[in-house]
Amino acid sequence: MSAVHYTKNSSKKFKIAFLILCFLLLIGTLGYHFIENISFLDSIFMTVITLSTVGYNEVVPLSTAGKIFTIFLIASGVSLAGYSASTALAYFSSGEWKEDFERKRRMQMIRKLKNHFIVCGYGRTGRYVVEELKAEGKNYVIIDTDPEKISHLNALGELAILGSGSDEEILVEAKIKEAQGLAAVTSIDKENILIVLTARFLNPSIQIVSRASSRNFEDKLIKAGANHVLLPQKVSAWRIVSMLIRPEVADFFCEVANVEGKELVVEQIFISPSSSLVGQTLAQSQIRNNLNVTILACKFPNGTWIHNVGGQTILSAGMTLIALGSRENLHKLLEIANPALFS
Repeated sequence: MSAVHYTKNSSKKFKIAFLILCFLLLIGTLGYHFIENISFLDSIFMTVITLSTVGYNEVVPLSTAGKIFTIFLIASGVSLAGYSASTALAYFSSGEWKEDFERKRRMQMIRKLKNHFIVCGYGRTGRYVVEELKAEGKNYVIIDTDPEKISHLNALGELAILGSGSDEEILVEAKIKEAQGLAAVTSIDKENILIVLTARFLNPSIQIVSRASSRNFEDKLIKAGANHVLLPQKVSAWRIVSMLIRPEVADFFCEVANVEGKELVVEQIFISPSSSLVGQTLAQSQIRNNLNVTILACKFPNGTWIHNVGGQTILSAGMTLIALGSRENLHKLLEIANPALFS
C-alpha cells in the first residue's frame, strides 16, 4: 500500500472515530435523560464519566434499564478508545495532519489568485515554462498527474494540484475563470487537445498556448481553441538556422528575449479607452523622447498589424503597442497607456 493511500485512509478513520464519539455522546445524553429522568447537564456528566471510565459516582442510583444502558456505553467507549487511539497514532505519526494543513493553506492561496497562469504538465517543457514565469514575476499554478512530482513541488512551496488539466473540476480549482493564460505542455498531444477544449469552454477569453510533437496535431489544437501552437523541434531548428545565417541578429533577439538581468525588454502595451494617448500621433505622444522607448509595431483590435510605425501613426483605444525599452520606462508607459491598472 502506498504512503499516500495509507495517510488518506488513516485520516478517514480518524474522522470516523470522531463522528462515532459525537454520536455516542448524543445517544448517552438522551438515554440518561429519558431513562433516569435527569437534567441534560447531569446526563452529559453521566455520559462523559461512563465513556471515559473514570469511575466517579453516579448522579442518581441507576435503574435496571439505566444499568443495561451504562454497560452498552462502557463497551462502546472501550471499543472506541482502542479504535481512536490506533487511528490517531497513525494520523499524527504519518504527518498527514501537517499535509492537510499545508494543502488547505495552498488552496486558500490559489483562491486569491487573479490574472495568473496555469501550466498543465510538468515535464521538460513545463519546467522551463515555470522557470520563465518565475523569472517574469508572474503567479502560476501547476497541474500534473504524477503524485511524486506534485508532492515535491508542494514541498518546495509551489502551488501545484494533482490531476489532469482536461478535468473541469481541476481547472476550476486552479481558478481557470480568473486566469490570464494557460500552457498545455504535456507530452501527449491528445491530452493537450482535451486540455485546450476544456479550458476554452470554461474561459472563452483566456490566452492558450499548447505544444505539439508533430504537425498532425497543430491544426487540431488550433481548432480546439489554442491561440498558438509550438513545435519544440521546429522552434529549435529555426533558432539554430538563424544563428548560423544571421548570428548578430539572433544574438540581439536572444538578449532581448532573455529578460533576466538585461537592460532592454520587449513588452506589449495595451492602450485603454481612458488613456491620454488615445487620439494622439506617435510623434505627439513623445514616447520616444520622454521615455526612451521605441515602438516596434502596433496591433489594432481587429488583428491588423502595422510594422512600419512612424511619427504619424495615430494611437487608438484597444491598440496594442510592441515596445522596446528598459523595464522602468516600459512600466511608466504602461501607467500612461492603461491607468486603470494602477488606480
